Amino acid sequence: MARDTVETHFTEAVAALSPGAPRDPGLPVREGTTLTGARCRELFEFQLGSRLLDVTARWLREQGQGFYTIGSAGHEGNAAIAAALRVTDPVLPHYRSGAFYLTRSAMAGRLPEEGMRDVLLGLTASAEEPMAGGRHKVFGHPDLAVIPQTSTIASHLPRAVGVAFAIERTRQLGLPGPWPADAIAMCSFGDASTNHASALSGLNTAAYCSYQKLALPILFVCEDNGLGISVRTPEGWVKAAHHPLLRYFEADGCDLADVHDVALAAADHVRSNRAPALLRVGTVRLMGHAGSDVELSYRTKREIDADLARDPLVATARLLVEAGLTTPDELLLRYETTREHLFKMAMESSRRPRLVSALDIVEPLAPRTPAAVAAAGRNVAAPEASWSSSGRPGTAACG
Repeated sequence: MARDTVETHFTEAVAALSPGAPRDPGLPVREGTTLTGARCRELFEFQLGSRLLDVTARWLREQGQGFYTIGSAGHEGNAAIAAALRVTDPVLPHYRSGAFYLTRSAMAGRLPEEGMRDVLLGLTASAEEPMAGGRHKVFGHPDLAVIPQTSTIASHLPRAVGVAFAIERTRQLGLPGPWPADAIAMCSFGDASTNHASALSGLNTAAYCSYQKLALPILFVCEDNGLGISVRTPEGWVKAAHHPLLRYFEADGCDLADVHDVALAAADHVRSNRAPALLRVGTVRLMGHAGSDVELSYRTKREIDADLARDPLVATARLLVEAGLTTPDELLLRYETTREHLFKMAMESSRRPRLVSALDIVEPLAPRTPAAVAAAGRNVAAPEASWSSSGRPGTAACG
């Protein structure tokens, strides 16, 4: 699905919306939800920013200035998952977590442009990108408790279980830690990842801890778009195959209000009970797996159009317009001004310094000079890292 198809659909669908009677923005955006109109408008901005970052990524690639086109289009409902968590909850996000990342960045008090610039620096392989330094486009930031994952699918689930275990063990031992005592860990992943051995070991370990009555505050979030690149996931598989010892929640990822309410309930369950849970979020995948993907080689046009009809960005726009909180013209103007602003920011990011040699790439990974190796050795051999007379490691070695 080409980006111009998605953009045209958004423009036409929003233009056709009919405004409803004005609703107090402090009240629920519709009956039966706790999502207020004001919060819905805020989250729409992050959803919009994420969508337009995907558009910008494709445009950058066309200019020969961008190097990554796997996007988050269709998964923008995860903005509400970010809103259900605290900024101090460590997260290991899926590579389609654009709206989640922008929401978390803003919740930490940063300007909207800062989160978008982080992503743009990754797309353009800038050495100034805050997490990977231009080595790979990831969602991560040391100041936001966003821990990046590698491109090895599902490899971060066992790590996330370890993070959750560390949170609780640190609390029980009364030791200082990087996160609050009541923090929870969250990791998100795609539906195809649930079949990977790494995912199964992470999920099984969480279930085993639950069975052993060991506290493990982790929220697994499966963003189920029904596809693993070009291979279909059987409908209902994630729910049918989930471990029975993990509390199960389910939400419509194309309905921001539904994701908001269910994610709040899931996060509260994990935080209150210090127990693992699995939240399945039904999504769609727009614009294909990546820019090089030819969807019509493995999907029918009817299937692609059905996903487009569920576009979560259009769905949130509908919520706002029908609640009388904005108009189609205002939303379309916002779309165009944000798009133009991002294109300008993208060109600025493409002019920032990049890694230019193999030495630049590996430099922070391991000491490569005799002096650096010697310095690292002295740190390891420091007295506080040595074994004590009782045979137990010292403080530094335990860290």
